[in-house]
Amino acid sequence: MSGKFLKVSCRDCGNEAVLFDRAATLVSCSVCGSTLASPAGGKADLSGCTIMDALE
Repeated sequence: MSGKFLKVSCRDCGNEAVLFDRAATLVSCSVCGSTLASPAGGKADLSGCTIMDALE
């Protein structure tokens, strides 16, 4: 099992960020503070962002 890094865009402010798709902690936007990803026991729940690209 290996994860990937994802380039995402915040749905609230449009800020771009890079995060791990299996994040084990809450990930917040560095600009507006909204939640981008929350842990879900495996792959993170990416409910607050839009995936733009998967990085290798």
